[in-house]
Amino acid sequence: MAKGVFTPEIPTDNDILLGEGVFYADYGEIGEAVIGATRGGSKLEVERVIREMPFDGAYGPHKGLRRYERYAPKFTVNLLKMTYLSLSYGMPCDTSDEGNYHELLFRLNIEDSDYLTNIAFVGKKHDGKPCIIIIYNALNDGNISMDFKEKDEVVGEMQYTGHYDNSTPTTPPLEIRDYDVAA
Repeated sequence: MAKGVFTPEIPTDNDILLGEGVFYADYGEIGEAVIGATRGGSKLEVERVIREMPFDGAYGPHKGLRRYERYAPKFTVNLLKMTYLSLSYGMPCDTSDEGNYHELLFRLNIEDSDYLTNIAFVGKKHDGKPCIIIIYNALNDGNISMDFKEKDEVVGEMQYTGHYDNSTPTTPPLEIRDYDVAA
């Protein structure tokens, strides 16, 4: 083979994650609930903050002197299904029944009960094997937006952020399960 020639590796169907999946609140826990159908895609972002340990005489980063200070995982979910429950998951609010309608009463304070144990995306790869992405201690702390279009369904964007737990302050609130065998 000639020098400087790059031959790209073509991914097999085992490596291709399909975009459709199901979002769960409190996945695998008592009270597990499907958040709802999605439309227009969803997005996972993980912001990693790295701390550099400076010392005299160093001209740049040195191996062993860098560490992750924190991981901040965020799911942006475009919900097609809108119910008062799907809007209230991980949100600082209270719900009440007012005869023939349900009311969401938003609060300025965030309580421990507002955090979801987790929020999970359960999807499949092209060959049918599951892939699960879980964000722990999730709170819907992004902006609430609804995209109203003429003669089209309303799509609501929700953003869930994972938070560190007091009992495990050095464990990032993110887990990815990539299965090798079909479940």
